[in-house]
Amino acid sequence: MSTTASNTIAEIANEVVAHCKCDEGCDIIEHDSKIWSKHFIDGWKSIEGDGKTYTGRDEVVAKYKEWQSGVTMHSCEVTGPFVGKNGFSVIFDLDMESKDGTWPRTNMKEVAEYTVENGKIVQEEFRYLAGACGECE
Repeated sequence: MSTTASNTIAEIANEVVAHCKCDEGCDIIEHDSKIWSKHFIDGWKSIEGDGKTYTGRDEVVAKYKEWQSGVTMHSCEVTGPFVGKNGFSVIFDLDMESKDGTWPRTNMKEVAEYTVENGKIVQEEFRYLAGACGECE
């Protein structure tokens, strides 16, 4: 059987989804570093729903640290992957709350879209339901 771009994307997508099923309480930066090293280019872009863009591991780690300092994650369910010619998408169902009480425990869905080129993820973009991200409108 020959390997095609679709097979490569499907393999990457399945590994990312399996990886995202992290137990509650794991160190997300340490955990995700493994998948970044294996499947992401060094200077990948991570784009939030409000358009803010982070480039490369150092900026993404800083984003994660900021997020972890303000949010308690109770659970994260992963659906997918949904594979296409140039990448794949995953749906995350998040149960979370702010640590400072500025917003209550809530459930949020987000879609993560991953763009793959030459067997590596070059971009991840997160999208939210309309109204779920005030800065995204």
